[in-house]
Amino acid sequence: MTKAKLPIGIQDFEKIILGEYTYIDKTEFIYRLITEANPYFLSRPRRFGKSLLISTFAALFSGKRHLFKQLWIDQSDWDWVEYPIIRLDMSTINNNTPEMLEGALIAELNKIAALHHFSLVGVTSSDYLSSLIDNFAAFQKVVVLVDEYDKPILDRLNDERIAIQNRDILRRFYAMLKARDADLKFVFLTGVTRFSKVSVFSGLNNLKDISLHHDYSTLLGLTDQEIIQYFTADLEVIAKDREESLAEVRAKLKEWYNGYCFSQRQDAERVYNPLSVMSFLDTSRFNNYWFTTATPTFALQLIKENDYPVADFETGVIIGDTIDESYETDQMDLATLLYQTGYLTIGHYDETARRYFLKYPNEEVRRSFTNHLLRELTALPPSRIEPQMYRIEKALENEDFKAFFEEFNILLSSIPYALQIAKEAYYHSLLYAILRCLNFEVASEVMTSRGRIDMIFSSQDNIFVFEFKIDSTAMSAIKQIKECKYYQKFIEPTRKIFLIGANFDSEKKVISDWALETV
Repeated sequence: MTKAKLPIGIQDFEKIILGEYTYIDKTEFIYRLITEANPYFLSRPRRFGKSLLISTFAALFSGKRHLFKQLWIDQSDWDWVEYPIIRLDMSTINNNTPEMLEGALIAELNKIAALHHFSLVGVTSSDYLSSLIDNFAAFQKVVVLVDEYDKPILDRLNDERIAIQNRDILRRFYAMLKARDADLKFVFLTGVTRFSKVSVFSGLNNLKDISLHHDYSTLLGLTDQEIIQYFTADLEVIAKDREESLAEVRAKLKEWYNGYCFSQRQDAERVYNPLSVMSFLDTSRFNNYWFTTATPTFALQLIKENDYPVADFETGVIIGDTIDESYETDQMDLATLLYQTGYLTIGHYDETARRYFLKYPNEEVRRSFTNHLLRELTALPPSRIEPQMYRIEKALENEDFKAFFEEFNILLSSIPYALQIAKEAYYHSLLYAILRCLNFEVASEVMTSRGRIDMIFSSQDNIFVFEFKIDSTAMSAIKQIKECKYYQKFIEPTRKIFLIGANFDSEKKVISDWALETV
């Protein structure tokens, strides 16, 4: 049986269609958008199909009906008129300095004008944009498509001064679209993040943000039905090769790559990461495909610097309505940033309390994120970490806690001294990352009726109740566990419960003593 031709890494609609690659038909959504004719903004994580969507719009507004044969929109009443298009991909625009950004925008607009034998005039990039619209609008209303609108800001977040200056250039540039609204047929902007209306979008406040609109929650990404419709034959071949049932393979596919939610509603359908699904279909291996295309270095650094309780990502980070609001370059909320970039997704939304619960979307992100977090916390290469990880895992399997703490201290001593932070949160995060990378079930800061447990982790046979102290004693930690009866809610007949107290010495930066009791 021939496998489907997969457009991995191809973001050009025309190339996909003419090359006879598999195209997931989203044109019914697209028809609804273009006939309502609002100026739109859509935020989605990277590699989720935003560029392909922009390319599809471009083909549609170019009147290329032959590319849409057998797709939903070909049977609609769309008029297939050709419109002039201003299409900008901000990921290709030089943004190293504000001057370079301004010059690159002008050069890109001049390039579009030259294709139509226009000459543009102006001083700033927004002047040139207005001049280009003038030339086009003399003949026909204009379509404006902007991909990765926020890239010149995101690329410079490590330099706040340049990020703010780039933001101000984009604010003036995008404001011109509002000023020229009467000459525009259709406007669509995509990006990863949502910056404040008082900054980038202050002059473009007529944008309709569909990032969390329920009707468009599956516009990008793959649904269960689309997996069945387009890839059942491929999955049957893979299941046979893996000596598994089709149901087993589909269940693993869901566990690894499904889980993204882009709606507040409880009945919202969750979608699969398209890059990861197609990469799996190509290789037949469950692996980390999306995550390897870019590591969240900036977010990981923020986690370390701000003592963020990363174990909360397992059960749900609670935030307010900021998820669908925006933020300034110097006032970024980490949980919101992780949601918008795809490392967290909506677990559920409490409409009464107006609170979102964010969590890892799937196994791919969970595994990859904790692995990279461990590297960020230790600054050690895999060749140094993996032997220690193996020995820590074996020590826990053998219930050899003396060996467990010895190996943990060896790992601590390997970490460059300057990287270690004399706070409990640092060691919480480090131990969490280690245990999660070893596939233990981990929960941190667990609430009980009598207090908050530092960490619970479990294996098939055991439950471990862990209490940390810093510059104190291990026995004081054990005493707290017992007095508050932290273990009580976890008692079950099939698993042993270990109470573990550990004390970190902030000067020596090791676990100075530990204590163990069983229930």
